[in-house]
Amino acid sequence: MAIGNFLEGHTGYVWSVAYSPDGRCIISGSHDKTIRIWDAKTGTAIGEPLEGYADHLRCVASSPDGKHIISGSADSTIRIWDAKTGAAIGRPLTGHASIVKSIAFSPDGQHIVSGSSDRSIHVWNSFPYTPVQPSARDPIRAGAFAQPDADGWVRDSKNGLLYWVPPDCRAGLHSPALLTIPPTSHTRSVSLDFEDFAFGTSWTQIFPGSRP
Repeated sequence: MAIGNFLEGHTGYVWSVAYSPDGRCIISGSHDKTIRIWDAKTGTAIGEPLEGYADHLRCVASSPDGKHIISGSADSTIRIWDAKTGAAIGRPLTGHASIVKSIAFSPDGQHIVSGSSDRSIHVWNSFPYTPVQPSARDPIRAGAFAQPDADGWVRDSKNGLLYWVPPDCRAGLHSPALLTIPPTSHTRSVSLDFEDFAFGTSWTQIFPGSRP
């Protein structure tokens, strides 16, 4: 059951909404390229829309202390806003190659994490707003190393061997970190047989001619 009246004011699709940490405000991001802040109790808009994007908004989030709003856009940038004044802080964060579809603050407010349709996740320092240096943390590319090569090996980011996939199991392989259970499964459970499991240097036994 809906509570109160609809919050109306955007002129395009509303792609993302979030509460402020104290629950007093609602933040919304829209296809009309603006962010709006609403009084959660009365449903009235607070201040003017936050503007500055060249393309539509896809995601919004509030900092844990409620002082800042972060947002991601189809123009591939991330912006940080002063939640009280609505002013943009610093320059847009750039690094993604496509639409920024999700964004969040870390619980301590020290980092921002963003996900994009370019299949990458970026982590940023909150203060100042800068990318975490690659030497400390590389962008995480979902599925980047999930597919086996011509010989059936799944490799890490440095081309090291992770594991070998039998030919009949290679189709539809996802991430090395994921085990996928088809939605059509009746039991929704899985069991693992470790009878022929090999690790360390003994993995060479499963693929003749390999070198450790």
